[in-house]
Order: sequence, then C-alpha cells, then structure tokens
Amino acid sequence: MRIVILYLLLLFAFSHAYFGRENEGLAVFGWATLLQSPRTVSFEGAGSAYPSQDFGAALMNPALLEGDGFGAGLSWQSGDLANDQGIAVLSHPLSIGGITGRMQHTYGVVDNGDVLHLDENGEETGVTSNPIAQYYAMTIAFPLKHFKFGITGRYLWERLTETQDVQVGMGLAMDWGLLWNSGSARYGFALMGRHLGRQIRPYINGGVNGFALASELAASAFWRSNQNLTWLFECSAPRYSPALGKLGLEYHFAEPMLIRVGMQRELIDAARFARSVFDSNEEAPQAGYYRLFSAGAGFKFWSLVLDYSYSMLIEGMGNEHRIALSGSF
Repeated sequence: MRIVILYLLLLFAFSHAYFGRENEGLAVFGWATLLQSPRTVSFEGAGSAYPSQDFGAALMNPALLEGDGFGAGLSWQSGDLANDQGIAVLSHPLSIGGITGRMQHTYGVVDNGDVLHLDENGEETGVTSNPIAQYYAMTIAFPLKHFKFGITGRYLWERLTETQDVQVGMGLAMDWGLLWNSGSARYGFALMGRHLGRQIRPYINGGVNGFALASELAASAFWRSNQNLTWLFECSAPRYSPALGKLGLEYHFAEPMLIRVGMQRELIDAARFARSVFDSNEEAPQAGYYRLFSAGAGFKFWSLVLDYSYSMLIEGMGNEHRIALSGSF
C-alpha cells in the first residue's frame, strides 16, 4: 500500500508540471513522443484505452502494459521525416509488496546522420555534426480494485553538435495512466498524462535550464461494435498546442491478421470542417496535423507478431514507414 501511495503522490506532483506556464512555447525533447510502434501509429495514437500486449501500447498509456512471462520487441521507422529512428523493448513480471504487476524497459534512439553547418549567409562552413538523441524508460503497471494503474519514468539525452561550449542536454519525464476495469471486452475508458517533466541540463555550458517538456493530458475510449471491428477514440490536450481528436479502426480480417487505419486532427479544424459543410462561406481546413492518415497491418505466427504501418504526410511532404517484430517467451 505504501508503494501505491508513493506512485499516486508522484502522479500528482509531475502532473503539476503540465499546468505551469513557465517558459511557455519552449518545449524540449519533443522527438521522444514520435518514437512509437507501428500498431500505435496505425491508429494515430487513438488506441490508448485498448488493452494489448503490443509494447507500443504501454508507450501511449502505461496502464496498458500486460502479458505473461518475458516479452521483447524491436521497432524501426524511416521516411521523409522519420529517418533512422527506433525502439527496443524488454518486459517481465514484477512483484512489489505482494502486488503482482509487470515492468517494461524501453530504449529509444534518433540518429539524424551528418548535418553540415551553415554561416549567416547560408554558406557551408566545412564543419559537420552528428546530432543524436536517446532515452531509457522504465514502465510499471499493476491492478487496483476498479482501475489498472501504470507509471513510466524516462531519462532523455540529446547531443546537437560537438562544437565548443556545447554539451549534452538532459531531461526527466514521467507518464501515468489509469485504465478502467469495466469487466467487459466490448468497451473501455482511460485517462493519461504523458511526457510530464523538465530539462535538467542545458545544451550550452551556462545556458538556460528548466524548460518544460512537450506534455499532454488525454482521455481515451474504445468500443467493439462486433466481433471483428473495434472503434478507437482519444482526445488529447498538449501543453503548447490546440487540443487533438484521434480516431482509429481495427478489423480482424482473418485468424492471424489484423488491419488498422487512423487519423488525427486539431479539434478546432474538425469544428471548422463541420461548419464548412453547412456554410459555403466557411473555408474547410486543408490539414491540422503533419500526418494526413496512417494505415497498417499485424500478422501473428506462433508467439511472434509482425507489425507494419504506412503514414502519408501532408502538403506532399512524403511518407513514413514503420516495422516491428515482437514476441513472448
């Protein structure tokens, strides 16, 4: 019980970071929110109340962490805006103070390759940097009477360049999640706080420190309309951006195969689009998120699962591909 109380205190303490407005508009380490599994991206993040053994589910909502025995997964993403990024995961059972739960370890990395330095006139200086960003996260989830509770602690590390007076920037973040134990497989509801925390070391020696991370609060639900089709919904409120609405679908196409599709838009854009249908003077928004839509599929064989997702970007910016292999043993 003392462990539960400690986690709840941490939950509210870190959630306070969301409501503070110091250094508004200067969020850091936003790249960490883009390191997701193909299944999660296929739904555009709408599946954060939908229980699954997919390791990406716990990255969206720590309370979704579940499974038996040991589990492992590896995901890689590439494309016009997601080049050389990936996550590796290991999960296992856990017992704390007589409470049985589960723990997941996650390592994420973003390698941006070689970047040429330019001077104030846009000319190459001959100096090249290799920016790289990494994080390690530890997730714990365990059941309560009416809810399942999960919490993630994350250490972030980012190097922008190797030039003089530049150092590695560091940050600490926490995610929390509550999943309602409805007792039904047809519907569910969840609450989450993501990426709550702050920068603990500046990128420049003697630089400004303490910037907040790209935090958000979210509510999510799912509804299984029939045996094969599941509808997924989420509404999230980012710290520095307009609220987002997310919609996803999963269809059980065949015994070992699932197909998925999802999209997300700013709620203000969705409202403007609805008004434009009835008012010819109202202009419909062209896009409200950098991904126009995502789609994917999952295939299970033995104890392994192969997932793939494709994302089309807006304004002809290209596309992204993600692929993952996971399993239990």
